[in-house]
Amino acid sequence: MGTVVFRDHVAMPWPNGSGITYEVTRTPETGDFDWRISLADIDNDGPFSVLANVDRWIVLMEGGHMVLTDGEQTHRIDEHVPFSFPGEIAYDCTLPEGPARDLNVMTRRGRFVADVQVLKAGTHAIDATSDVHILVGLAGDTTVNDEILAYRDAAVVTDSHDVDTTGAFAHIVLTAV
Repeated sequence: MGTVVFRDHVAMPWPNGSGITYEVTRTPETGDFDWRISLADIDNDGPFSVLANVDRWIVLMEGGHMVLTDGEQTHRIDEHVPFSFPGEIAYDCTLPEGPARDLNVMTRRGRFVADVQVLKAGTHAIDATSDVHILVGLAGDTTVNDEILAYRDAAVVTDSHDVDTTGAFAHIVLTAV
């Protein structure tokens, strides 16, 4: 199989109705997901959706930085720096530099776990012979198996590849529990 590329993403409202997310891919395709990859436009300060029994990762794709606070802790999220948290935490998001866009990785607790890394300019060896490996373009062009991923494009890879990027991409590994 090698590589399956996703360029067109389905728009849908956030669970809390405060924004729009663009679903990239998920398993299974309908019903409750085991894992889900999406992109979100964040136009205003406001609450993140609370998702019980879901572990989350976010990577700020653009917008400088955002601040997440739950009343007890405050986290500054910078561009291209992955941040993980339990979906039960009710975070409020502040956008000091204006609107932002982020990459969301969600796994149903007890079914899958995720690891997210951002890899920058250069050549990177990806061994996707086990688990589920998804690449998402964050900046510049990323080439995998003769496919060019631009900003927001994603690919599921199922074998070993050298991946070249002129900018940065997220490498998501989803492992069944």
